Amino acid sequence: MNNILDVKRFGLVFRKDLMENWKRYTLLFLTMLGFMTIVLTAQSLDHYSDIERGGPGYNLNESLLTFLSFAFAACGILFASTFMSPMNSKIKRISYLVCPSSNLEKYLSRWIIITIGYIISFFAALWIADSLRVGICSARFPNLDIKFLDLTKLVYTGNDWEKNGFLLDKDTFGIAISLYFLFQSLYLLGATFWEKASFIKTFTAGAVITLAFILLCRWAILFSYGSFEGFENVLSSFGPVNKNNINKEQVFTVIHLILSAFTLFNWTIAYFRLCESEITKRL
Repeated sequence: MNNILDVKRFGLVFRKDLMENWKRYTLLFLTMLGFMTIVLTAQSLDHYSDIERGGPGYNLNESLLTFLSFAFAACGILFASTFMSPMNSKIKRISYLVCPSSNLEKYLSRWIIITIGYIISFFAALWIADSLRVGICSARFPNLDIKFLDLTKLVYTGNDWEKNGFLLDKDTFGIAISLYFLFQSLYLLGATFWEKASFIKTFTAGAVITLAFILLCRWAILFSYGSFEGFENVLSSFGPVNKNNINKEQVFTVIHLILSAFTLFNWTIAYFRLCESEITKRL
């Protein structure tokens, strides 16, 4: 018998999670849908009202993409902080622990819902919200051409750094995606340490650690070199940087690898924390 990962047993664990929490997932989806519909429609009505009055309007597509980019990251991080929700009460904890499945199967079922499931649900809600926006604006402004949201403007596919949308180019967009998964993994990891009020506690811990690191670096530089100018002189002594020898794609590749490595590390530690939590909660 495979006690680590069995596809059939994993499917049952995944199905159990969906059946037990479908009301909560549906409520989260409807909340996200309603929030996006209200904001997208309000911005569009303001834009088209300005045009109807003879005003210049503004770049509506870019404005909506800016909002959606931050909404995607914020909602994803908030959802990741609910990773350990099956163990945030005594009754749920008992039901979760007595489930005849391996720790890996439990972890993967939650990881898929938190990561892949969220992405699918977000874009499903976005499609519905955008359709409602177009329908409402078309009824309100029948003489104007109401267009659907153009997601391709998130990425500029030209050959230079000229801005053509919310982000610069595909490399910058890729870095943004990597940063999202890094922060998502941090809040997912934080949920394994704090089952209740995980988002607030993880945010507070991250802020304290970041501030402590900045202060430590500052004090180390001032103690060692006396001033920041002295530290800059030490850095410049290694020789000037020839920007012509820097390959932009190689730099972005290195950044991708570093961010991906930290993300995988956080996901891995979260798995071991889940295994440890199952042992400690049984005691």
